[in-house]
Amino acid sequence: MLNNDIGQELSQISLTGTRALILLGLLIQEPRSLAEIKQEFIKFKVMEPSHSYDIIRIDLNTLRTMGCEISRADKRTNGKYVLLRHPFELDINKNEISLLKRAFNKIKENSNIEVLIKFDKLLKKLSGQVYDQQLKEQLIGISPLKKYSEKDINTLASDCRNKKTLLLKYHSPVSKSSSEKQITAEKLIFKNDKIYLYGYDHSIDENVTLNIKRILKIISRKDTDNYTQSNSVTIKFKLTNFGVSGLDESEKILSGDAKDGFIIEGEYHNNFVATQRILSFGSACTVLEPQNFKESIIALLKKMKEIYKNDQ
Repeated sequence: MLNNDIGQELSQISLTGTRALILLGLLIQEPRSLAEIKQEFIKFKVMEPSHSYDIIRIDLNTLRTMGCEISRADKRTNGKYVLLRHPFELDINKNEISLLKRAFNKIKENSNIEVLIKFDKLLKKLSGQVYDQQLKEQLIGISPLKKYSEKDINTLASDCRNKKTLLLKYHSPVSKSSSEKQITAEKLIFKNDKIYLYGYDHSIDENVTLNIKRILKIISRKDTDNYTQSNSVTIKFKLTNFGVSGLDESEKILSGDAKDGFIIEGEYHNNFVATQRILSFGSACTVLEPQNFKESIIALLKKMKEIYKNDQ
């Protein structure tokens, strides 16, 4: 979009062409009425308040001559002009979208929420330049955040950056009814195609992991007094194969080699997160310490084995 100083150079360029370019940009953003277009034209100093709407109608016809399809402004469009199609649309096909999806699936699990938000915005912008409705939906569908409200994600991300304490209503999967929790927000994590809020639960004095889809309502938010990072869980384990995904940023190699395996130390938000991570390594992982966590993993594996046997 051209800046507000464009009026200073109008003598050197075509005013009609300038308005046409600005109008195209405006209609790409969203449908506009004549009054809204005129207001923007005045802001960009390509039109005077005293000028007639006929100038804008001429500019609309100029765009149509260039190959743009623009609706009529009537009751069906709430009195606004809608850009239906233009010659500068993104040329993309199903195979290219499939390639984008495969590439994105490889990086999304190791991306932080800020990166995923940026990708989500990019995909939405790209989809806005695609005419075919099916391809448009497929492009938007690549984003792992498609099931979430952009406003809610941005608000929670801000709460985490500012370490806000939230009073919220949460429905746990192991409870029949919802309950209120007072949580200091620490971090948003994307894992297994879900977004989790890592935080500190003041009522039980523990770190918790909340599926944000189960947050029914945020009742209030406030600044956190004397916030200190809550205690994480440190696990030491031996790993014989990193797998495709490699190690997380919370994990570091203490010793070892590819032949005999590596001794890894991981620092996790709480026991639940640590357990999920350790189990994801399968038989390639052996927990070394702490002893109580090692015993809990053994007990869990025995329970899982028993359940599996009973299902046979």
